[in-house]
Amino acid sequence: MHRVNRAVLPYMRARRSGTLVYVGSTTTVDVPPFMAPYVDSKAAFDALAQTTAYEVNQFGIETTIVMPGAFTQGTDHFPNASHPSDAKVIAAYAALDEMVEQNGEATERLFNGVDADPVSVAAEISRLLKLPVGQKPFRTVVDFTGAKVPEVNARVWDEQQDSITRMGMSDLLQIAHR
Repeated sequence: MHRVNRAVLPYMRARRSGTLVYVGSTTTVDVPPFMAPYVDSKAAFDALAQTTAYEVNQFGIETTIVMPGAFTQGTDHFPNASHPSDAKVIAAYAALDEMVEQNGEATERLFNGVDADPVSVAAEISRLLKLPVGQKPFRTVVDFTGAKVPEVNARVWDEQQDSITRMGMSDLLQIAHR
């Protein structure tokens, strides 16, 4: 993501417009088990998206973070994300193998029969990009598990805005229009 930012931001700053769309994850809020590398990388990704937003708002560049929830259909996410590749690490955690093997099935129970189609994420991105400048939400959640991620996001955003405002930098929270 950082490399993409470095590639596109000079052009967006010169135009004083553009939209950065980041595809994050609700895992930064609900932190599921057995996926530490994935969750850690998404948390770092989210922080970089947010701090970049502060820095580019003054150039008229909008940022929106799309936070998909869990998707167990249409991906190989769980079979490939929950297992280390190091044989020594696998052996060290062998006592948890049964739980790790059930992780995908356990996550599936969160859906209560709802068909969580990954295409819904693409549809949300398309919807966002059609919104007028200044009307895009900073975060949007595409989740079918009933997690309370939007409520957590709202509370955290309130705290972050308060902190930035107390620093005397509230201008960083708004898109500067041309």
